[in-house]
Amino acid sequence: MATEEEISSTEKLLNVIRSSHDGTAPAPGNTSKQNFWGFIKKNWLPSGSRGVTGVEIFRDTLNIVRMNREKSGWRAVYAARTVLPEGLSPDHADFPLFLKTQLKNADPAGRTEIWACLPPSRGDTWNVLVPKVKKGLTNAVYWTARKERAFDDQEYYFDYRVKDEVNDKGIWKLSVQVCIASARHIDLYRKVFAEAGYSLNGVTLPAFSLENLFARQWIDPGEESYAALYIGEDSSYIEIHGRRTTLFNRVIKTGRDSILDSLAMKYSQNETEPELQEAEAAGDRQKAAQILKQQAGLSEKNLFEMIQPAMERLARQLERTIDHSVNVLENPAPERIYICGGISFLPGIADFFSEQLGVGAVIMDVPREQTATSGIFPDRDERLCLVSTAGLAMVSKDTVNFLHTAVDMDREKKALRNANIVAAMCALLFVATAVWWWSARYELEQVREETAALEKQLEQFSPRLTADDLAELAGKLQEKKKELGDYSRNLLPVAVLTEINRLTPEGVELLSVRLENTKPGSGTDDQGPPVLIVDGFIRSDQSMEETRLTGYLLQLRRSPILMNPSIADSSPDTLDTGEDVYRFTLNMEIQQV
Repeated sequence: MATEEEISSTEKLLNVIRSSHDGTAPAPGNTSKQNFWGFIKKNWLPSGSRGVTGVEIFRDTLNIVRMNREKSGWRAVYAARTVLPEGLSPDHADFPLFLKTQLKNADPAGRTEIWACLPPSRGDTWNVLVPKVKKGLTNAVYWTARKERAFDDQEYYFDYRVKDEVNDKGIWKLSVQVCIASARHIDLYRKVFAEAGYSLNGVTLPAFSLENLFARQWIDPGEESYAALYIGEDSSYIEIHGRRTTLFNRVIKTGRDSILDSLAMKYSQNETEPELQEAEAAGDRQKAAQILKQQAGLSEKNLFEMIQPAMERLARQLERTIDHSVNVLENPAPERIYICGGISFLPGIADFFSEQLGVGAVIMDVPREQTATSGIFPDRDERLCLVSTAGLAMVSKDTVNFLHTAVDMDREKKALRNANIVAAMCALLFVATAVWWWSARYELEQVREETAALEKQLEQFSPRLTADDLAELAGKLQEKKKELGDYSRNLLPVAVLTEINRLTPEGVELLSVRLENTKPGSGTDDQGPPVLIVDGFIRSDQSMEETRLTGYLLQLRRSPILMNPSIADSSPDTLDTGEDVYRFTLNMEIQQV
């Protein structure tokens, strides 16, 4: 591999190549001017969508594109490609401050979602076939994926998308695209954005950024089958598409670094290298510029001679990938290859792949209407390097997000279903309590009306009522109070059984539930709170019975009705069927209503 100094010098050479064949010098960042009305419209007027800001972090540059969704489609409102200061990387302590400044430039109001993209070498995608199941689809996809390609759960985040239904030898199955990405790099991105003061909404892979470009019709292929090639820094990614689905994809361990190595090797052999270093050390910028121009003229004239070894290696890998898709998987051959990445600006790239592969190739570019609005993409070379970032900023519900995976959504559905069950049980308990409360209130109103009537009758008597009369009235009132207490005690078992049923998890079976007036074995005649005695068993589960019983006890302690639940007895046992279980007896007091 080339050293950092060689790569830095080669980047200078590439910059000169850009300026020499395009006629303009590259300028990182957005150089367009915005009028007053544009500023008001951008920052103060309400918009139908918050928009999305896409961020791609490379070794030497930071790409940012902000997109807004409008009635006419997605529109770019900001684009910048900024060179990173020397030695600055995502794990550097100063990187969050640098990132904060760039994001502030892209979205001063902070209203957009923020998505980041990992390099293709930090993840992988492949297709699997799984049976159509009503429950447990996530487990079926996970174990099928693990069977085909082993990966460590601690090192990778896992996600999947159901693509289509296919007939596999007479059996209908689901075609699923499986995705994994480096957990370490995702956690690093999340940490860096948080330290910069921004919440990261999504992290994905270049494969899905390219898909967005086609889905949003920024690039509209007319072919039934086509391929998309993303040339990254240390690796590249090729994905072959049919009209409705992804046919085959692969990560190739050849990228921009290999091409820079070829350039650096040729560059290091140039006799003017010592002269260039001398001129830079002496601060003679004019002489250094002349030397670079001489090298740039040589590079532009013999560019493919310099990078031919790396380009041919990449072409051979693409050829083998397409051959496997066509001859082994029996997919249709791609009719065209769409290319994007950090070296797509180099002249002749598309023609080279067309000749090597015998397939038409084109460079992915921004639509004409986007380049004509507000000068967001003023420079062609910068624009070509920002195409994948623009696709990242046009996310949809189908874009894979490793911060919120299908596994997370499946868990949320289960949690919501359990919450609905609990809510239904609580609603039943509330209805029962409400009926009792309204009944008690009605009885109380009746007693109040009778008392008022008696008071009126009492006022009519002369002389006043005797002590015996008052004692008789007090007795009747006591009977009414006793009736109310009976209502409460009659409804108490219903509430207790409902609560026990709600808190008892799967795998815990109840044999009997009985209510006693005093705690068993207390040896006293005092009438304390009623005591509930629950007998049951837990099915044997590899010596985890005591843990599950403890968990059950903790659940009971959260109940507002059940007080002081405790284990009276527990021991292994065997049912009449021969099944090993763990028997238990629980005691708990009942809260008086």
